[in-house]
Amino acid sequence: MEFRELLNVVVLIVVLQTGLGVVLYSLMSGTPGVSFFSVGLSIIFLVAVSSVIGVILYWLVRRYMKERAIRTAIMTMSDDEQKVLREIMQHKEIRQDDLRKELDFSKSKLSALLNNLEDKNAIKKSRYKRTNLLKPTEQFQQ
Repeated sequence: MEFRELLNVVVLIVVLQTGLGVVLYSLMSGTPGVSFFSVGLSIIFLVAVSSVIGVILYWLVRRYMKERAIRTAIMTMSDDEQKVLREIMQHKEIRQDDLRKELDFSKSKLSALLNNLEDKNAIKKSRYKRTNLLKPTEQFQQ
């Protein structure tokens, strides 16, 4: 979760709760025992509780959506592509020649699988000497 997204959620909660407090205060301003201080304190309490609940819900929803996207993307891949992707995800970063030795695939088969995974935005390939350095994309990092 990015800090900017989290900040946007908290600001939205603060604005909504403050607006609600102002509306309630304007409706109840003539009622005895209702002061600006008591309404202000209630608004601060509501903002704090709502912000915590909002942040927790936002975090849970983002986490669920990320896991669901990964599972859906993996279901569309062949068995060999899944095998290659899991190996890359496990290592976080691995050279293509080392991956070929671990999986015991031919150079051409592994190259084709890696091209497919790169087309599906599951991995990033970057040139490293005479081979490639393979990393999972941000979406597939655990």
